[in-house]
Amino acid sequence: MGWMGFGHTQEQPMTDPIEPEEYEDPLAPTLSPGRGALAPQRIKEPTEEWGISMALDYGYVGSASLKQGLGTVTEQSAELSVIADRRVQKDLVFLLGGNWQTFSFGYNGSNIPLPNNLQALNMILGFDVALDEANEWNMRIQIDPGVYGTWQSLGWHQVNVPGVAAFSNIVNEDFQWFIAIRADVFQFFPVIPVPGFRWQFDKAWVLNGTAPKPAIQWRPADDLDLTAYVGGDILNVNARLADSNPETLGNRSLAGTLVNYFEGRAGAGLEYQVTPELAIQLEGGAVVWRSYDFFRISENVKSTMAPYVQAAIRGSF
Repeated sequence: MGWMGFGHTQEQPMTDPIEPEEYEDPLAPTLSPGRGALAPQRIKEPTEEWGISMALDYGYVGSASLKQGLGTVTEQSAELSVIADRRVQKDLVFLLGGNWQTFSFGYNGSNIPLPNNLQALNMILGFDVALDEANEWNMRIQIDPGVYGTWQSLGWHQVNVPGVAAFSNIVNEDFQWFIAIRADVFQFFPVIPVPGFRWQFDKAWVLNGTAPKPAIQWRPADDLDLTAYVGGDILNVNARLADSNPETLGNRSLAGTLVNYFEGRAGAGLEYQVTPELAIQLEGGAVVWRSYDFFRISENVKSTMAPYVQAAIRGSF
């Protein structure tokens, strides 16, 4: 959903616009529910000891008009991801972690049937395996069992186990590509392919063509701790509303309904490497696309553009 190490290490887990000097985790930028699970990035090779990666994001979106004349909406979003990795065999790395993602909406209008918040609280379980002796081909399998709904009423009907299977090829130190298959029964398309690549076409420039955060990044000097980037960001959570939800939309009840929330951003930012293990990010731009999709009752609510700001902390220890 990050900022996607695989689940987002991407991880999710969770893909950041800033990459380590040596690209050691080709499967980190793989689409997974949420963004935090794809965000932390390993700056060290996994060993037989536990390594920890973490990411914390907070963003604020200004007022936007809801279509269908429903009123206006503001938003606060946050995500926290922590992932541990450990090499259990020569070519096998085990991943264990957790992720919490939240959207809190502020509405201005009367009788707006949309949820006040959407939440995802899940574990991250997976492994990386090298498929050849040269480590040019790699595979990741990951599942994210958890609760995907609202805080008003959490129950078993909101439990889901989305997952990702991905294959990555390291062509050379400057170019890597991958293809991932994401499965989520709470989503309109239960299975979707997600391609991506990373290309360092110049010493100072990297084109990171991976979801959920594709970006062009610029680091003018190796000894400079500041990197600039410009690109996009996709925020997503697939959740089930409470069975007791009294609201209706288009004369259809929203009780127990699935909602796919998507938000597309375009912006620019800076990352400062405070220490080799810790970095901070600050960015801003515009939310160019937002959609609440209640696909099982054939209803959809969108909004106009709105400005956003976001801050993040990345760590790997």
